[in-house]
Amino acid sequence: MKRSLVLLSVLLAVLLSGTHAWLKVPTTFEMHMLDVGQGDAILLRTETGENILIDGGPGSSVLEELGEVLSPFDRKLDLVILTHPHEDHVAGLVPVLERFEVGEVVLSAPEYNNQAYEALLEEIKRQDIPYSFADDDYDFAFGDLELDVLFPFEPFTGDGMDNVNNASPVIKATWGEVDVLLTGDVEMEVEAALLVAGLDIEADILKAGHHGSKSSSTEAFLEAVSAGMILISCGVGNDYGHPHAETLEKAGDLDMEVHRTDLEGRLSVIFGEEGYEVRPER
Repeated sequence: MKRSLVLLSVLLAVLLSGTHAWLKVPTTFEMHMLDVGQGDAILLRTETGENILIDGGPGSSVLEELGEVLSPFDRKLDLVILTHPHEDHVAGLVPVLERFEVGEVVLSAPEYNNQAYEALLEEIKRQDIPYSFADDDYDFAFGDLELDVLFPFEPFTGDGMDNVNNASPVIKATWGEVDVLLTGDVEMEVEAALLVAGLDIEADILKAGHHGSKSSSTEAFLEAVSAGMILISCGVGNDYGHPHAETLEKAGDLDMEVHRTDLEGRLSVIFGEEGYEVRPER
């Protein structure tokens, strides 16, 4: 009888262990730069079970990527952030909203004529999903994860812009002693504005602005961020030359560790008490 109970306990432990792995429950904070080709999609997962998706990439490949990271039972996104309405950031969010329960959407909403953007706004309206416009007065907290919106300084609600890349929210994600600076597609004009404002943009990890293009990641900005690592989301053999050689050279001069989705696939960053570890998933 005693031996049977021991065997049952061992079997139960194995089953629970396997179930935990199958359910893909995070035990700490995770950041996944999803491999969506030439575009952006970043999933943040907290140890308390919240999921935050920033952008959706250029198409439905984001669904496959989410399926690799989330369990089949995890169908809720607590927060979805659209940095700006370019196709390579917004198109994938339409099928995401159709298949996931979304708690809230944050938009940066300059006037922009884009079918996918219009479809996203229609889906938000159809489902009556709460939404807001990004600005530096509206921050977020999920368990031990804090999202500090540094830019824009006021919402871009309906304002026409020559360069909608610069509508992207700049967000500092803090978990414990580690900071990640998420920059959307902002270019040198916003980088300069952040420096002039004297904001605390120092971080351990930098998500490169605009896929590592030469219009972003100025030397002054990189020095101020002082990150040990830079993550670049871009597609294999893309037509834009992303990431640009100048950006890679500047990162190298500052001894930044460079990781790229075009070379390494999905970039999963796992955070812990001793720091963080990058796990390429190609």
